Amino acid sequence: MATSLIAAAIASVLPHGAPAQTAPEPSASPAAQLPEIGRVRATSAACAAMRDVVIPAFAAARRADAQFGTVRQDLPRYIQLKADYKSQQDTVKSGGVTLEAQWHKVSSESASLLHETEAIRKLLDDPRLPAQSSDPAIRLERERLEALYAAQQARASYLNQLMQRESASLAKSAVGTEDPLAFPQGQHVQIDPQARPRPASTALPGMPLLNGFDAADRARIEDWSAAQVRAVHETEEQAAKTFLPFAQGCR
Repeated sequence: MATSLIAAAIASVLPHGAPAQTAPEPSASPAAQLPEIGRVRATSAACAAMRDVVIPAFAAARRADAQFGTVRQDLPRYIQLKADYKSQQDTVKSGGVTLEAQWHKVSSESASLLHETEAIRKLLDDPRLPAQSSDPAIRLERERLEALYAAQQARASYLNQLMQRESASLAKSAVGTEDPLAFPQGQHVQIDPQARPRPASTALPGMPLLNGFDAADRARIEDWSAAQVRAVHETEEQAAKTFLPFAQGCR
């Protein structure tokens, strides 16, 4: 079961059309598949960590990838709505409502990303995968899982910080409230057309600077999100290539 799950994970992260031999091929001797850490069958402790920690963490990472795919569709729409609203010369109430709704949608997706990365972090706290272990197999499993978590957490944090900045920007334009938490809490606010959201003068760390121009901002976000996908997939591919031989040895 472990072998099939990790093999499926490798297939999902390898570039399309990659040759099959990039993943270790099955053989009659699982021990021959193990990395150069002694060339012995994986210990029972490493197998337990694979089953109860590594595979669930990898599954959480793949769920986060799927969620980020949704973000890549919805975030450009938010940017477009914000630019359109900024350019309006007359009060159009539905414009503000639509913009607010799209913010909530992307913000919810950002929260889902953070939830999945938190699931990986909690699994890293599992005593079956200690940071200081005398078992080289355990150490290698943890090393790859930590790299996977770091890439996922960075992406989720960048997006979350962006949405927090956007909530503050939109809340400043709200009529009848000076509470910066009013917008994030889901309370409906009417946006003052005379105080429409203005672009930030500096970019958040790890994020492109959005200047309020629709096409340019959407292009920057597309470049950023594509780079995030590549970074995460690189760590997933490396982890999957490491995990598969271990899984094959846990029979």
